[in-house]
Amino acid sequence: MTFKPGISIPKLWKVFYSIVIKHGSGNSEEKRMAKCPKCGTEVPKTKKTWKMAGRPDKAGKRMQLEIGLYECPKCGKVFREVLSKKKI
Repeated sequence: MTFKPGISIPKLWKVFYSIVIKHGSGNSEEKRMAKCPKCGTEVPKTKKTWKMAGRPDKAGKRMQLEIGLYECPKCGKVFREVLSKKKI
């Protein structure tokens, strides 16, 4: 297998992970688990989700971000997590 010059194996694994593992099969109703940054508890359910446009990259393309708001059932901390990213 050959790779383009300048692309490292860790970069390829990062891309693979973001496509296959994070985004799954593309089913929007799939369960998404977030980890509480304070106590480490897995939080299965979002309180609220919304979409927003991120900052443009060097080429001027923006990313559409889907953000989820979670509340930890153990410690009560409210936190946000990016659920998906898409170029628009």
